[in-house]
Amino acid sequence: MAREPQDREDLLAEASGLPVRGALRLPDDWEVVVGFRDDGSASWFFAADPVFQFDPQFQLRRAYCDGIRYAVAGGQIVRLEQLASTGRIHLTKHPLDRQQSDQLLDRWKQNIHQVRTAFENKTHRWEGASVPIDAFEHKVMQWISDVPSPPPIAKVSRLPRRRSS
Repeated sequence: MAREPQDREDLLAEASGLPVRGALRLPDDWEVVVGFRDDGSASWFFAADPVFQFDPQFQLRRAYCDGIRYAVAGGQIVRLEQLASTGRIHLTKHPLDRQQSDQLLDRWKQNIHQVRTAFENKTHRWEGASVPIDAFEHKVMQWISDVPSPPPIAKVSRLPRRRSS
């Protein structure tokens, strides 16, 4: 999500994979969009960058930070590098060392701390949501209180496929 209002509106309108979603503005005029899948997994968009995605057990599964894509593999964060060869695009995974992983997780902690502080001080304002604001705010506040700090790292980046009835 970018800082432009149009981008926020597009995410709110078109993020069909996140049926429960909303946008808020923090005191420093920073927009944050948070969305939840049906299984409870969450995605946090702090402007266009960074983005953090979690599974239903609050485990980090993907991130986008400072223009770099991250995923997880075997409980470790990996940097994804896109390479083009013979007309095909390949993603190469580069495992992060402990310090690099800690830096990425620190970025998450700093960003979520700003949201938590804004909620505690009632200095945020909701810009819209796909469900009633009161219910959404309760869901977001509950998620924030439940997520461990730092969040655990998932074993895999992908969520299980939804079964059709």
